[in-house]
Amino acid sequence: MGGASVLPTGFWTGCGGTKAVETEVCVYGATASGVMAAVSAVKEGCRVLLIEPSRWLGGMTGGGLMHIDWGQKDAVGGMTRQILKDENDDATYRKIFLGLVREYSIPVIYEHRLESVRKVEGRIDSITLEYAPPDKLGCPIGRARRSEAVRVTAPIFIDCSYEGDLMAKSGVGYTYGRESAEQYGESLGGVAPNMAEYEIDPYVTPGEPKSGYLPLLQDRVIGPVGSADKLTMGYGFRWKFTLEKEQMPIGLIGNYDPEMFEIYRRAFRSGLNLAGSRIRKLGTKEPEQGHIYAMGSGNLSRSLLAPTVFGANAGYPDGNWEERSKIWKFHQIFFSGMTHFLRTDPWARSDLKEKAQKIGFQRGPFDETEGWPHQLYVREARRMVAAYVVTQKDMEGKTDPSDSVALASYGVDDWPYAMFPLNGKIALNGGMYSRVCLDEAHRGIYKIPYRSITPKKEECGNLLVPVCCSASHVAMTSIRMEPVWMMLGESAGVAAAMAMRNRSAVQEIGDSALSEKLRERGQILERPT
Repeated sequence: MGGASVLPTGFWTGCGGTKAVETEVCVYGATASGVMAAVSAVKEGCRVLLIEPSRWLGGMTGGGLMHIDWGQKDAVGGMTRQILKDENDDATYRKIFLGLVREYSIPVIYEHRLESVRKVEGRIDSITLEYAPPDKLGCPIGRARRSEAVRVTAPIFIDCSYEGDLMAKSGVGYTYGRESAEQYGESLGGVAPNMAEYEIDPYVTPGEPKSGYLPLLQDRVIGPVGSADKLTMGYGFRWKFTLEKEQMPIGLIGNYDPEMFEIYRRAFRSGLNLAGSRIRKLGTKEPEQGHIYAMGSGNLSRSLLAPTVFGANAGYPDGNWEERSKIWKFHQIFFSGMTHFLRTDPWARSDLKEKAQKIGFQRGPFDETEGWPHQLYVREARRMVAAYVVTQKDMEGKTDPSDSVALASYGVDDWPYAMFPLNGKIALNGGMYSRVCLDEAHRGIYKIPYRSITPKKEECGNLLVPVCCSASHVAMTSIRMEPVWMMLGESAGVAAAMAMRNRSAVQEIGDSALSEKLRERGQILERPT
């Protein structure tokens, strides 16, 4: 946590009334993108305030993501290329970000989140924050401890949160879930085919639908392939495990309910293969074995045997903090319960039981939260709908926007969207794409235009949105990588400073002037040849 706060947290909570702060550029969300935006604006001569709902800087970069999802390294430029190193660990990234805000004297308000937005004549005039410190395991609390704690006034705002709350509360158009394939003419758009269907009876009493569905299943009907829905790829954490004796225990959270894991008990009892599948090249499907404990990356698996419940995050993108807090905590409860189940249940698979009995959290990465990562991996939430929507066509190399502010290159990469009953079985929907390149000629590299990080002018003239930017779901499965969001954050910071100096709307700063500034900063705006 920090040492760079505007004033000690106690000041905000210990005095009566709403505290007022004025700045020139207000960055909401100290994700890696947010830190880049703040530093970039300061380098351009602005006074900047950074607001972070948690106690930590960097979001997923330092919150579990050590392995860098580069895509193509030569498409990564600016400060991002200088900061990201394959050898860095989570604690190192957090120290780097803290060092940056100290070096550039950027005040940070921790443990406060957006409560409301005041707009005047199509611009954000001020935002009001509530005091809501996360719990001891890093999970956001549902109800704030204090309402109307701080009011921030600024000419320019940047929303670098994973959720896009400032964007949404500012009246900017947005969406979430999967658009239909027809909407943007995307062959990969909309509902995807099911990844797998498992021969596990979904009913509490086998064969009796009236008995209800087993715990963890979502009672939903998936639409036809290519149709639109409001489901989002699975969330989870990037844990740091160890089998060494020096470890932090993975203990139970709350009361253990053995019935919660009946799906897995039935699968183990019948010796069922729980493998899923993935697609790394269109037209070719390969099996993916499941796991609970991925040593090193701490990642999920495209399988029923995974350290998360795919689809349990459906209410998160557009939910309030009470709903999000429950979803976040459920992910922690599920994993702790799954570990206890594997350790103690007589039907647990022997190899999984042996590992579960030895496994623990590494000391060092997340000691403040008892070994639990303090950031839920919100792979995708809301997406702005702006004048330019990045789509599959951009990823296929069929576009060449003139107002590029960063490049992306990771390929289509998603995770399952639902775990649901289907015809007496249990199914996982979608989530098979793994770094699928759609444009071999350009090695999957494509441009992200400035118009996709700025709202329509009539909706808001002084807001930039580099994280929940304007993209289709298909495109966001690629854009969502931390290096891309960091580069977009840096570009947003430069643009914010230009708009502030010019006293203009962010949509009116001029593409050529912005491009010149970004190139001076080492940003790569054209696809490498």
